[in-house]
Formats: sequence, C-alpha cells, structure tokens
Amino acid sequence: MREMKDSGIEWIGEIPVNWAKTRIGNLFRFSSGDSLTNEEIQDEGLYKVYGANGPRGYYHHTNLAGKHILIGRVGALCGNIHIVDEPVWVTEHALIAEQISPDVCTDFAGRVFESMNLGQYSKASAQPVIASSVVQRLQIPIPPSLEQRRIADYLDRKCSQIDAIIARQQEVIEKLKDYKLSVITEVVTKGLNPDVPMKDSGVEWIGEVPEHWKMVRLKFLLSQIIDCPHETPIYSDDGAYLVIRTADQDLGKLRTDEDMYRLDESEYQNRIRRMSLEKDDIVYGREGERWGLACLVPESNKYCLGQRMLQFRCKIESFLPRFAMWALNSKFVYLQGAVDTIGSTSPHVNISTLRNFLIPVPNINEQKEIAEYIDKKMLQLDKEVKQRENLINKLNEYKKSLIYEVVTGKKEV
Repeated sequence: MREMKDSGIEWIGEIPVNWAKTRIGNLFRFSSGDSLTNEEIQDEGLYKVYGANGPRGYYHHTNLAGKHILIGRVGALCGNIHIVDEPVWVTEHALIAEQISPDVCTDFAGRVFESMNLGQYSKASAQPVIASSVVQRLQIPIPPSLEQRRIADYLDRKCSQIDAIIARQQEVIEKLKDYKLSVITEVVTKGLNPDVPMKDSGVEWIGEVPEHWKMVRLKFLLSQIIDCPHETPIYSDDGAYLVIRTADQDLGKLRTDEDMYRLDESEYQNRIRRMSLEKDDIVYGREGERWGLACLVPESNKYCLGQRMLQFRCKIESFLPRFAMWALNSKFVYLQGAVDTIGSTSPHVNISTLRNFLIPVPNINEQKEIAEYIDKKMLQLDKEVKQRENLINKLNEYKKSLIYEVVTGKKEV
C-alpha cells in the first residue's frame, strides 16, 4: 500500500506522499464566453454551442479553439464539467478554464473538477452563479505528470464503459415511455376486444374505432373548462396548499407532494377564484415543452392550478373522469392539439382547439374496463422504468466515487 499524508484540504483528505497541491488559479486562467440569443442557436450547423449545461445547439462562428475545460456558470446545474478540444462557441453562461501552467494535465484537472462538486460554491440566489474568483482560490492535488496522464487515461476508459451502460439503460427507458403512450393510444381508440366490428372514426390520427363507439367533441363531455389565473403566485415553503404545474405532471400522474410548490391560504384563495379543484377533476398542461399531459386531482381543497394549466370537469355521468384523463394523454389527442404549436418556440394550445377535440367514447362499462387495464399496465411499466432509473443512479454514484478515489490517490492505477 502506498504511503499517504494529510493534504490539509477537507474534501481531499489524504493524498500520496509524493503528490503536491496548489490553488486552481496557479494552473488556469478563467473567463466567460460570449452571449448568443436563442434565435441565433440552431439545431444544425458548423460549430457546437456550449452553455451552462453543456452542448445546446450550433452556430456558424466560434470563439474558442484548442483543449479547454468548461464549467457551467449559472443555473441549477452550475458546476458541471465539459472538456472540449475543437472549435466551439461558448456562451456567457459557462466559464472557460485556460491552462497557464505546464504542471497540470488538462484531462486530469477536468476529472478533479468533476469530483469537487463545484456547484456547492455558487452564490445562493434565485439563479445560482459560480464566480471564477471563488474557483481560483480552491486547492487541488497534483500528482507527477506521468501519473496524471495515467489517471486521466484510466478514468476515460472506465467512465466510457460506465457511460455506455447508462446510455443503454436510458434508451430502454425512452422505449418504455414510448410504449406506455402507444398502449394508452391503442386501447382508448380500439378497446380491449380485438374481434369487435370497426368503423372509420372520420379523424385521420385515430383511424378506425369500434363500431358501437361514438365520436364526441370534448366540449359536449365536460361541464367546465377553466383556464388558470395567469399571474405568478407567491410561493410559501410551509404552505398548506399545493400548486399543480406542467413540471408536476407525467402520463396520468402527479409528482409527490414533497416535490410540489406550496401556497398559503390567501394565495390559494386567489388561485381558485374561478373554480376550486375537486377530486377527479382533470388538470391539463396547455403550454410549454410538457404540454398535453393530463392527470386526475387526487383530493379536493388541497390543490390549485399553476400557470399554463387548465381544469376539466366531466359533464355527464356516462363519461368517466379516469377514462377521459387517459384519452387526453393519448397520441391522437396530442396530434389534434399540435396544429396550434407547429413552428412555435413556446408551444401553446388554444382553448378553442381543445374544446373541439374529438374523443372516441365507449359505453360506461368499457370505459371502466379500459381505465382499469391502463392503470394496471402503467404500474407495471412504471416499476420497470423505476428499476432502470435506480440502476442509473447507482452507476452515476459509482462513477463519482471512482473518480474521487483515483484523483485523490486513494486508489492507485
């Protein structure tokens, strides 16, 4: 076992006796990138654009060439690390670390930065920001040059293997999510009996539906379609009421209460001035990247609409809220709403479009059977997704631990 010594740096602990330590500012000079508008960043182009969270598109000019470490400077994920070795454009939301000393290998330093959780050094504000002056004062371990290169190569190899496993799991998760949507769409348009006679629905995106089903516009199935108050509420950390936002929804379900924003009594009363949310009302996201998702309200007098949300209430007893909710999550409903969002940088579905959505409506018994079938199927698929997400979390934790152990000399390579 190699001989160790106390580094005198809390996050590092012990390092090998032949390793040194120094301030980051002795090794790198820092600067910010240059601004680009969202309109200037393209989906395709000659040069990658790096922002706070890494690559975010392309641009036809560059402002950086050569090998550099980029550190996310602002936002929830500030402190994330990317090493670039090609001409790129770096926005003002990232810090550029330019090597100024021959005593460090850029690839090794990048791995050290990864292990440091630089986001913890951001200024506490609504928009976390990392100052280069803070990073420059931090100290890191410095092994001999050949060992730095050996460590960097080892971690590149091992982390690539881990990342490949994670990528495969992510692919499976995305396929499972697509499959969930296809299951919902199939059964709310075709039913559960494959032998039933079919007829043309008259809607291109739906195709055939069971012969005895009716095609009904959404406005004739609902008693209310309520738009949310458009002003931003004042949130309260210990408020008793929960705000449902587009970010709180997935296919047919809400996030847990602990993850949702809260309101006090006065703000809650303001949010429900048009109508309170009752159990089994449907909430629907009408704007943003996550528009088109619907779920049921699980409890009365506890939730209210956040911005960009709609509230639906079923009008007739022969239209079950749970079946309605699953139908609203289907691909064919999404395609009916997409006519409003084509070419839009901020997707937004008009209420007039929503009101005229065509919904296939079976009899009440079939609606119940279909809703129960989807509920059961979603639980099975969600369980499989969760298992793979847990595996990804464990792999990420293992990778983080491996990097730390190696760049601080506790594991010899």
